[in-house]
Amino acid sequence: MTILIIILRIIHILAGALWVGAAFFNILFLQPTIRATGADGQKVSQYMVRKTRMTTYVYAVATLNFLAGLILYIIITGFRPAFLMSGYGLTLTIGALAGIISWIMVVFLVRGIFSRMAAIGQMIQSQGGTPTPEQVGEMQSLAKRLGSLGNYNLVFMAIAVVGMSTARYIRF
Repeated sequence: MTILIIILRIIHILAGALWVGAAFFNILFLQPTIRATGADGQKVSQYMVRKTRMTTYVYAVATLNFLAGLILYIIITGFRPAFLMSGYGLTLTIGALAGIISWIMVVFLVRGIFSRMAAIGQMIQSQGGTPTPEQVGEMQSLAKRLGSLGNYNLVFMAIAVVGMSTARYIRF
């Protein structure tokens, strides 16, 4: 059991570091740069999504983090009421719930927005590269929604990281 916990912790921590790091870099630095550089920034964004498979990587590490964390949570807590009501258990649970919300947002909501943006991008390419006003409007709407979700997601990620990293030191 100890070896399993060690392996799961390594997976959970490494995947979490990669996922949270990618999210913070993307939301705080990359996306503002892409917006500020207009068409050139959009080319970079499209290249990253299509050629580097960045989104696949992020979904994969997010899911690895989620699954390893879920198994660890079950092993550690055993869903024992006394443990869950302790400082450690309650803080760990709050961090876990924040992480689950973040994972759901990324895998279901953000992924759907990226898929729709990619579909619109392909339609624009197939019609000669010039978007219609409707396509521009939808892309702007999707980008705005993506930005809002990203900001909320960063909050949930921060709560998850703080909760999980401090849980064992919270006593009551």
